[in-house]
Amino acid sequence: MQSDINSEEEFELLKSVLGDEWDEMDIKIYQILRDNGRMTDTELAEELGTSITTARRRRKQLQEKGYLMVMALLVLQKANVVYTDVLVKLSSDATVEKLDEFIDDAVENVRIYEVTQYLNKKAILLRFLESDLKSINKEITNFILEQDIIDDYEILPASMTPKAWNRVLKNNPQKMIDD
Repeated sequence: MQSDINSEEEFELLKSVLGDEWDEMDIKIYQILRDNGRMTDTELAEELGTSITTARRRRKQLQEKGYLMVMALLVLQKANVVYTDVLVKLSSDATVEKLDEFIDDAVENVRIYEVTQYLNKKAILLRFLESDLKSINKEITNFILEQDIIDDYEILPASMTPKAWNRVLKNNPQKMIDD
């Protein structure tokens, strides 16, 4: 759980970043549901100090606008899953069509759980998951070799995620060492 100081600092940061779109209640709703997405509207209203109707209406507005999505998240480190970032540099002559095809392939790959495209569109971060390092390296190699628009790539095996989704996680590199 975050300290009160960090929560206040985070609140102020979000307020300054999202201030044109979100008000203080929107930010509080996000923070509360991020920590417990299964919270009922009654519990949310209690946390906010407002009526159930107001809490429900405000939550639904954030969801309808596409700002807020309450969903399940697999915390890979806690589940002792090996996860690896692969920074892919695309060839400078890659067409938009080839880039779209590459992204579609990455999104459809069940072992890739996140795809981040950067502004320059010539670098993409792929996040893979697997049961052990040997398997993940095999899957990364297979995926990379199938692509013809990659100039270079760097494989960055993760050893831990000290702060993920507002939770401080314990370091457990033994799983990777054992595998």
